[in-house]
Parts: sequence; structure tokens; C-alpha cells
Amino acid sequence: MIKQKKFNWEIWLENPEKLENSFNFYTNKEMIKTEKETTHLSKSHLKKAEYNFKFINFLEENKSFYDWIIVGCYYTIYHCALALISKKGYSSKNHLATLCALIKFYYGRLNEEDIRLVSISSLEKEEVSYFVYAKEKRETASYGISEEFNRDEAIDLRKKTIQFLNKTREILE
Repeated sequence: MIKQKKFNWEIWLENPEKLENSFNFYTNKEMIKTEKETTHLSKSHLKKAEYNFKFINFLEENKSFYDWIIVGCYYTIYHCALALISKKGYSSKNHLATLCALIKFYYGRLNEEDIRLVSISSLEKEEVSYFVYAKEKRETASYGISEEFNRDEAIDLRKKTIQFLNKTREILE
């Protein structure tokens, strides 16, 4: 098996030209598409993020299924990112393309830690490194067979998720 080199998405934070080139690549490949019905799409993604977060809270209150808390955080963050790019008139079906659009449209309103959280939460396995933290946690939680999951990691990711959800709500208002 050939090991694929991981993409350094952080270059987009440092180099606006590379960010723009990548955004154009994703739009040309139709991984990012322009949308006309942005208000409905944005609200729908936010509603889905909030629904996922209710599930996270339910699990946390019952002090169980920490693997599913991690999975729920992943999807909450990803739907927040989709809601944000929808507000700018775009949709995405690719995690790395979503991150690219999020940086293009919101870096400045979202700080580097926020972007890193999204990157952990939604990129494809072979594509990124920090996304990989939440992504790996989500993949381990979803596909692993161990019943032991680190409660502290789940609770920490939950706290970061609520902060990102709140920031998303603030930006969308």
C-alpha cells in the first residue's frame, strides 16, 4: 500500500494565493458549488448542527456512550461549517473543500483555533492532520470495537463544539 502524503491545509492561512487557487480548483471540480437558496440551506445546516448537539447533551447527561459524543461533535462542527459557507452562497460535498471555503470567507471572524477545530472534525482521512484529531476520534468511536473511550477527551471536544456552535450562531445572525 502506498502511503499518501497528507495535505498541509494550514498553507491556506499563510498564503492567500494558494487559498484562492485551491478554491478555484474545488469550484471547477464542482466540489464547491454556488447556491441560490442560501438562507434555507444555511438554516437547515444550523438546525442539523443543533439537533446533533442535543444528542451530545443527552449522552453527556447520561454519562454514557462517549464514543458517540465524539461522533456527534464531529457532525455538529461540520454542519456549522456548511451553514457558514451556505450563508456566502456556496455548498460543498467535500470536507477539504469545505475547510478551504470556510478559511476563504471567515478567517478573521474565526480564529486559527476555530479553523483547526473544523479541520479536525471534517476532513477526509487522507487529507489533513489536525482534522485528523477529531476525525480519528470520530472514526475510532464509529468503527472501533473497544468500549473504552476517554471521557475527558469527549468532554473537551464537547466544550469546543459548543463554542464553535455559538460562534456560528453569532455569525449567522
